[in-house]
Amino acid sequence: IGVFLAYASDRGRALIDRELYLPKAWTENRDRCRDAGIDDDVEFATKPELAQTMLERALDAGIPFG
Repeated sequence: IGVFLAYASDRGRALIDRELYLPKAWTENRDRCRDAGIDDDVEFATKPELAQTMLERALDAGIPFG
């Protein structure tokens, strides 16, 4: 499942960030993650937590809001 951050302005709109949501059952099974090519440092995060991370990245990158 993907979680996406969209940006819209009077000039258009675009998807500007994305995160892969992994259920806890996946993140607790390291062998399954490795088989799927998911790094060992990926931990469980809720969808709202992933959204907050993406918003923080957008703010850090200077994306204008308002």
